[in-house]
Amino acid sequence: MKTLTAMLVSALAIGLPMRAMPASGRTYVVVKMDGPIMPPTKDCFERALQRAVRERATLLLVEMNTPGGHGGAMREIGQLILNSRVPVVVYVTPSGARAASAGAIIGLTAHVLAMAPSTNIGAAHPVMATGQDIPGAMREKVVNDMSAFIRTVAQRRGKSVTWAESIIRKSASSTETEALKLGVADMVAGSRRELLMRLDGRRATLGDGTVVAMRTVGARALQEDPTWVERLLLLLFDGNVALILGAVAFYGIVAEIQSPGAIFPGVIGSIALVLSLYSMTVLSVNGAGAALLVLAAILFVVDIYAPTHGVLTAGGITAFVIGALMLFRDSSTGARVSLAVVAALALVTGAFFVFVVGSLIRSRRMPPGTGPEELIGASGKARSDLDPEGKVFVDGAIWTAVSVGDDPVRAGDMVIVEARDGLMLKVRRAEGYEAEPIYRTRRPSATEGDASHG
Repeated sequence: MKTLTAMLVSALAIGLPMRAMPASGRTYVVVKMDGPIMPPTKDCFERALQRAVRERATLLLVEMNTPGGHGGAMREIGQLILNSRVPVVVYVTPSGARAASAGAIIGLTAHVLAMAPSTNIGAAHPVMATGQDIPGAMREKVVNDMSAFIRTVAQRRGKSVTWAESIIRKSASSTETEALKLGVADMVAGSRRELLMRLDGRRATLGDGTVVAMRTVGARALQEDPTWVERLLLLLFDGNVALILGAVAFYGIVAEIQSPGAIFPGVIGSIALVLSLYSMTVLSVNGAGAALLVLAAILFVVDIYAPTHGVLTAGGITAFVIGALMLFRDSSTGARVSLAVVAALALVTGAFFVFVVGSLIRSRRMPPGTGPEELIGASGKARSDLDPEGKVFVDGAIWTAVSVGDDPVRAGDMVIVEARDGLMLKVRRAEGYEAEPIYRTRRPSATEGDASHG
């Protein structure tokens, strides 16, 4: 009896760690799709999928909460999932999250689609980059192409083909309970732990036809996060950041125009302009909102050169606020701008142009009882080449000037005001160029020549 008891105890002692070892060695990779689906999202997902293959993970878990995004990035992610060598599980979480538009299509391509309580999926009707409906015959082509893609995906995953096509053609959307009843969602799970428990032992057919069973109980999570480059690019695709970059670009360019040769404002403005345009080419920009922002810029600039006591600046601020709020209206990528950001930019823009316009008016307004002769004889510095006309800095302001001296005036030269004609200064270079020496060969005199032969 003692021998039998000892054998049982030994078997249990050996059996427990042997059973625990495989579980402790199991892993699964987790990647988040939180926010608009953009090209950097695809890069991060692809890297996570490669890691899952490399680590021989039991699955790749995608925790999703997205309003949609870029159609090209969505299609590439879908192709990666359909050809994946590990099971991909899309989990719409947390409660209140959504898998809309591009997110819904990615969810349907997954081997398993799970949803948390109080979530929704659908509304994948394709639209233009401006967020508006695709016009004419092109709309029919795009819709038919997307419908064919979603039908074949639904058939492959055993989902409702009718529902899948309705999210493209009719922008249909369903809650998690509706999606479960329609056979769209595979399960509803309140937490990741519950999801892993329910996934354990579930089979999935991979892209090459291989059928594998997911072993998730006791599996260890490997988190895959975006790189700093991807984070930066995703930050650029934020509507608030795109608007701020556009404003910075405008400030820098205007400052450079008013102070030629300053360089720094122009460089910063140019960089901000390129980044802002890059963001807006990917985000769905509303045409009317963009037009109002352009109008605001025109009003601001006109007010600098034709002072109207701030009337145009006030109109520009109004156009800016309305345009900014409309800029991403009905955006398919879910981009939005904060009212607080718009209000802050409106105040900063107003202050900037009041300062610029005010300084110009003060510099160009003649004090009472004085005439054009006030600046005659004053010295200043050329901000650009005067060939013959350019910009000079005299008496604390930038003036348009023409060179009337014999010496050329280059940027950085000191100048002296000779006369003033309205807002035009006539200047000359403060110091003339030194005459270059003239070298010539001196012929020897007759006497010197005789001496040389003596």
